[in-house]
Amino acid sequence: MALYKYIAAKPGKPPEEIVVDGDNEKEALAKLRRRGMIPVRFLGIDTNGGKKMWKGGKKPDIFEFTRQLTPLLSANIQLEQALAIISEGAAEAVQKDFVNSLRQGLHEGKKLSEMVRSYGSLFPDYYANLIESGEESGCLPEVTVELHKFMSESRDLKNFIVSSSVYPIVIFAVVMVVSVVLFTVFVPHFSQIFADMGRELPGSMRILNSIGAVFKWLWWLLPLALVGGWFLLKHHYGAAEWKRKVGAVLIKIPVAGGIMADLEVCRYLRTLAILIGNHVEIIRTVRIAGRVISNPVIAAGFDGIDRRLKGGEKLSATLKDNPFIPRSTASMLRVGEESGQVGEMLANIAGNLEADTRQKIKRALSLFEPLVIILLAVIVLGVVVAIFVAMMEINSVTGGQKI
Repeated sequence: MALYKYIAAKPGKPPEEIVVDGDNEKEALAKLRRRGMIPVRFLGIDTNGGKKMWKGGKKPDIFEFTRQLTPLLSANIQLEQALAIISEGAAEAVQKDFVNSLRQGLHEGKKLSEMVRSYGSLFPDYYANLIESGEESGCLPEVTVELHKFMSESRDLKNFIVSSSVYPIVIFAVVMVVSVVLFTVFVPHFSQIFADMGRELPGSMRILNSIGAVFKWLWWLLPLALVGGWFLLKHHYGAAEWKRKVGAVLIKIPVAGGIMADLEVCRYLRTLAILIGNHVEIIRTVRIAGRVISNPVIAAGFDGIDRRLKGGEKLSATLKDNPFIPRSTASMLRVGEESGQVGEMLANIAGNLEADTRQKIKRALSLFEPLVIILLAVIVLGVVVAIFVAMMEINSVTGGQKI
């Protein structure tokens, strides 16, 4: 999605600069007209949105900003006053400057949603559309509550994945370090004994030495080859096609691929739930929700839903045959459509899927830990057996005498 900059005006009001997001200029113009604005001049595409250089290289904390804004708006405090309170309490200069820039925009007559769009990728894709729906419906406090809830749940899930992965990653790192030390220090030192005796290395020790030689150059050659191969293939296929191929490989990884797909679907369903719950038009809702999916292969599975909805199909019918959506989702969503509680049902479905995904992650990590330990045991056992065989050969030559 790109950011399109225009000089536009509402009937009877002076022209102003406005930023509109869209997949193309046609969609951006349609959004502009839906707001009752007439485009006067096209200023170009803002390709630098969200890439502003902040002091010290740090970016404003959008989650913290939303967390502070939510209770203030819920207490019926005006937006400008709420921003002033947040600015006064900001501990970091970056956060203070960011909030003050929003206050300045309000003084210039800009809407909060317009300013959010002007920051581009600094905010999540759904953020500006939700804020805009709250401004249009007069329910901005309620919308910020939903935003904060959604961002909190997303952050909690991310923190759960990170914290659950620390211990297995540490174990794996220890295994790699021990393996490198064994094959690059211990095995060559023992092989030197044969060289000092003028003996030819036994087959088992030659194998260990070969593995040790691989370890010696692998630490720098492998990363270089991976990085070089990545850029070469990306240039060969093109950025979009290469991203699609990588996405296809990722979702085919046993266990991990299914978990990654479930996380993408969770984000999609959560976004649908929030947008529909805040009365955003359904066609616009599915288009916005489709943009939160980062894997191109999974995103392709949701293409065309807006066209089918325009053709008269219900949302449950469009998701029924989607390979990435759990089978029970369509039937549960159909019940929500019949009862007029689509948003609540989607939120429940997303919550259940997130709980299932957490369990899958726990099981995968609980299996990973013993597998890594077994791998270390096999490596150490292989080295010990090889050395034992070599010592037996030495003893057979020396007639069983001690060496």
